[in-house]
Amino acid sequence: MNISTLKKYCKLTPFDNETAQGRADERYRLALITMLTNIISRSLSVLIMLLTVSWTVPYLSAERFGVWMTIASFVGLLSFMDFGVGNALTNRVAIMASKESPQNLVGTISGGLGLLFLIGLVVGTILTGLAYFVPWDILIKVHDISTQKEVHDSVLIFCGLFGLNIFTSGVQRIFAGLQRSSDSHIVSAMCSITILLTMWFVTREEAGVPILLLVMFGGQSLSSLVLIYVLCKRDQFKFLLIQPNLSFESKLLIRTGGAFLLIQIGSMLVSGADSLLISSQLGAEYVASFAIVTRLFQVSTQPVIILNSPLWGAYADARARNEKIFVRKTFKLTLLVSSIYSTSTMFLLVLFGERIVHFWIGNAIQIPIGLIVTYGLWSIVEAFGCSFGTFLNGCGFLRPQIISVLFFCTVGISAKFVLLRLFGVEGMILSSLFSYIFITILVYGWLFKKQLLQELR
Repeated sequence: MNISTLKKYCKLTPFDNETAQGRADERYRLALITMLTNIISRSLSVLIMLLTVSWTVPYLSAERFGVWMTIASFVGLLSFMDFGVGNALTNRVAIMASKESPQNLVGTISGGLGLLFLIGLVVGTILTGLAYFVPWDILIKVHDISTQKEVHDSVLIFCGLFGLNIFTSGVQRIFAGLQRSSDSHIVSAMCSITILLTMWFVTREEAGVPILLLVMFGGQSLSSLVLIYVLCKRDQFKFLLIQPNLSFESKLLIRTGGAFLLIQIGSMLVSGADSLLISSQLGAEYVASFAIVTRLFQVSTQPVIILNSPLWGAYADARARNEKIFVRKTFKLTLLVSSIYSTSTMFLLVLFGERIVHFWIGNAIQIPIGLIVTYGLWSIVEAFGCSFGTFLNGCGFLRPQIISVLFFCTVGISAKFVLLRLFGVEGMILSSLFSYIFITILVYGWLFKKQLLQELR
């Protein structure tokens, strides 16, 4: 797709929706708008990340910074706690939108959000209760006794905010299904400015981990509440329709969500539990260097996410209309672009990563070059997985992903644990890398090769 082709989609008026070509052009137009707004939103998020790290590392120390990063990683660790309903809602909304029945669409959205609110309320309450009995001194090893209370307070704040996040993330999933994620990105960008100003103020006062967590995670969750107002203004969500549609939508979403739940658990095991695993085995200070490297490589991962995330709803819409040409063309293009970009960025960060980190945080935390190299290799695999996963999820190709999860649970997790103990963080990353490659080739290159090719024909 060259520059002249991109110009075709740079317009505010929609394409003709009566033909297959017109619908394909409209999907690309909406995806391009979403990418542009996502660039703004993600850029502000990256700016917040860069500045907050440089603001907090000097006074938090490696151990307390590692505590913050470990607890923040619980978002990925517990992402499956919506039971797959959020992802199922994206596909469900996309399918209902393709039927062009506004009344049924508003019923789906209202019932779906009602279900996610109940799930978030229950999960938040249960997690808060469990937090009082978990031995955090074992899971998050710290040497300073005074830091243990900070860990406990931070976990309690996280639990309450996580319940809210289940609901607010569902709101964003609806906009993805409507192929209107650009709206959520605009709201997120506005909220990021507020978060940045607040973080500047609290870090000047050398705020502790609980306050930092409240500002960052709480601000991100509350921003999505603005989107509820947008849905109400467009008559796509009505509080009075929650109860009449809750039971029907719950059955559909929970049934489909079960498959997404297993996939989310697998994703959590691939990377979501890494910080907690490192903290429990090596100590919180080792999480600090790992967290710095993962944030360094956001310059590689974020653009790939920006490219692929708008296409989930587009794939679902195209498949619902049986327009496979769009699916095949888009998948090949995004896979090629993602792979080339991530590989190029990896080489640059390996060459200049140490200098960038030194300029960024000084000598507060030492980053081994081996950690940068191994994570760089993983970032290439992660880019492939982002493109491939978006295609599979949008097309409802869930069974192979479940098989992959089961393989990884039996092979990858044990290898990750052993290699972490033997070779440190670098060994853990390499175990994930080779396990992912092996399982992907086994499942999609052999077991489900025929079905995958049929989906792309």
